[in-house]
Amino acid sequence: MEAILLLISVVIVLLVLIVAANGKRKSFSVPGGKKIYGDMLTKGKVLRSERYLITGKPDMIKRKGKVIVPYEYKSGNASEPRTGHLLQMGAYFIILGDMYPESIIKYGILKYGNSTFRVENTHGLRSRVLDIANEIRTNSGVPSRNHNDRGRCFRCPYKNVCSQNLINYRATEDA
Repeated sequence: MEAILLLISVVIVLLVLIVAANGKRKSFSVPGGKKIYGDMLTKGKVLRSERYLITGKPDMIKRKGKVIVPYEYKSGNASEPRTGHLLQMGAYFIILGDMYPESIIKYGILKYGNSTFRVENTHGLRSRVLDIANEIRTNSGVPSRNHNDRGRCFRCPYKNVCSQNLINYRATEDA
């Protein structure tokens, strides 16, 4: 009798796990529409706004009617969208708006390992991206560090010439 109860318990647990997995898959599924851009479809072509001189490479773009939705998938987990990733999505909004002026681009999807966020295409985000792009174009040299994250320094293209590099700072502090 105990064996039968154990077997029934195992079956119930498996059914619960299967139902939960299906529900999770549906919550992260891509809405209907046609995939118009993605690494496999376009061989990773870089998209460009000629008007604003901004380039980008979203992971995927879907279109349904006049509505276009860019998707960006990030490794790792996040409890809220990271600022750089929001700016990246904002750049995609600008690029796609320039490339497809008749389209509607209300939002994009930013997906981390443990969570998914809908990023709204707002005037504020657009202004911030354009301000940063203009700042990058007008400034020369190495930008000032605006964080205390050694990981960002490790991934930074200026890490070998930056006097503010936290990797180098750490090495001199420990010496």
